[in-house]
Amino acid sequence: MKVILIDTPKGQFHLPLQKVAEHRADYYACEVDGHEKNSPEWKEEVDWVMKDNFEGIAWLINNTNWDEWESSATKVNDKVNVTDDDFWCSSDGFEIVEA
Repeated sequence: MKVILIDTPKGQFHLPLQKVAEHRADYYACEVDGHEKNSPEWKEEVDWVMKDNFEGIAWLINNTNWDEWESSATKVNDKVNVTDDDFWCSSDGFEIVEA
């Protein structure tokens, strides 16, 4: 399963890439283009993110906030690599990995 490894001031977390892909598809396929959830167009949007090595991260940091995802994320360790000031500001603390 692909996840986004996220460095936070409270440790590292895994967030399922599938959830991020669906969130993005809900916006582009449904809100922008007017398609139904689970339509072929929606599925294409999900597949685009799942196959790309950066689009899910870009969507997260440019269009959402951590508080929208924290309850869906799983803490994997207490390793801290970012400060509160640096968190969610750039793609440096994010990586798509297999879990």
